[in-house]
Amino acid sequence: MTILIAGCGFVGARAADLLHAAGHTVIGLTHSAASAERLRAEKPWRAEACDISSAESVRDLAARLAPLRVDAFIHCASSSRGGAEMYQTVYVNGMRHLLATFPDAFPLYTSSTSVYPQTGGETVDETSFADPGRETGKLLREAENLALAAGGSVARLAGIYGPGRSFLLKNLLEGKSAIEGNDGEGRLINQIHADDAASAVTHLVTHRLPGIFNVADDAQTTQRASYLELCRLFGVAMPPARDPDPSRKRGWSHKHVSNAKLRGTGWEPRFPTYLDALRDDPDLASSILDAVIQTGEAPLPRQPNIILIGLMGSGKTTVGRIVAQMIGFQFLDTDALIIEKAGRTIPAIFTAEGEAGFRQRESAALRSLLGRRGHVIATGGGIITQPRNLPLLHHLGYIVWLDADPALLARRTSHNNDRPLLAGEEDPQAKLTRLLAERKPLYKALSDLRIVTAELTPHETAYGIMESARVFFSKMPR
Repeated sequence: MTILIAGCGFVGARAADLLHAAGHTVIGLTHSAASAERLRAEKPWRAEACDISSAESVRDLAARLAPLRVDAFIHCASSSRGGAEMYQTVYVNGMRHLLATFPDAFPLYTSSTSVYPQTGGETVDETSFADPGRETGKLLREAENLALAAGGSVARLAGIYGPGRSFLLKNLLEGKSAIEGNDGEGRLINQIHADDAASAVTHLVTHRLPGIFNVADDAQTTQRASYLELCRLFGVAMPPARDPDPSRKRGWSHKHVSNAKLRGTGWEPRFPTYLDALRDDPDLASSILDAVIQTGEAPLPRQPNIILIGLMGSGKTTVGRIVAQMIGFQFLDTDALIIEKAGRTIPAIFTAEGEAGFRQRESAALRSLLGRRGHVIATGGGIITQPRNLPLLHHLGYIVWLDADPALLARRTSHNNDRPLLAGEEDPQAKLTRLLAERKPLYKALSDLRIVTAELTPHETAYGIMESARVFFSKMPR
């Protein structure tokens, strides 16, 4: 199939990637020539500049594509958070222009579950009342009806989240959240991971399934229930309760959006709940933690753990056990977590999956520590080489870098066969010297404390960590 995707943003680009990977011819449409040029450099599929709000621009696109036959199009362009005028221009007029120019193509319009105005906590499906009071909602319905009248599909998307975008978690970490109404339980939350939204719209368009379909995950949870678990995982206070905000762009509603019809077509979400995504999406949690760091609107919450970083052989495991015993913390080793989960040794993981596979497992082990407190955590020497790990490490606790001379590290590791990175023909000391040169800036930037261990016993090193951590924890907000 040849498929146009009008709007290559958070969902559209993902849908284009999926369709291209499945062997379809994809043409991504973006509003500006600069965006199209950027996409051509980044993506394997074709990108074209086209302003779908202009009938002339869409006709010019068709002329450029000729004699290519367009089999289907997906309208998922954004209104750029504009009001009713932008909704009319992008959604309604854009849909009309695409239908008029490509009358034989199967149309799919991405709408929103905000068209359901229910506030009583009921479950809504595609047959439920959907007549929003706001002008923007009415324009969404008008665009939906255009697609339906042409025998096409409407995908009503719940609140979209994914790496770099999660208002639920980011607002909570920045102290902006509130539990709105419903006797302190708050409204029901309906969400969908961007990857699942993309897989749903590609499923609908490639199977040419007409009608309305709700695109939401499987969760049925209120704000309070969601925040209870997120507060436990990230160590922040529960947000306050307040009356619903009537100025919310999508309006205040309280309903559970059922995805049963879509599931009945054979689609299922990769992330059935938000908590599944926090665990299984390698970038979701870290990207939101990083966003909090970058905006600087609120300090990133730090957990009462001690994290030990440094090259292999620097004493992280030995010293970590001593520190844990001294202060009554539990001891964890990320390498041990990886071995337990994989059911095989680290050299065996490297042999079967390479370093890339090991690093994925290492990041998953780190994510599994969200919610842990009162631990000393020894990490692998290369854990800091993966950018996604850095915000997690910063959040998980007080970070101590154990630094040692490569010659000393080479002596300590010379009789250990569990160091895959030291295998091969390169001299171990030369390899460690090179690794330290590469990693030193990362260790330095991330650590709260650096200890040069060459002239210290493990107990002396542990005592220094214990005292500095005590001061750090005493200054943490309670």
